[in-house]
Amino acid sequence: MQIIVRDNNVDQALRALKKKLQREG
Repeated sequence: MQIIVRDNNVDQALRALKKKLQREG
């Protein structure tokens, strides 16, 4: 899985990561 983060998408990427972590954990 490849994640490309731009200055404008950092917050959105962090939110997606948190959601994924909550689902797995």
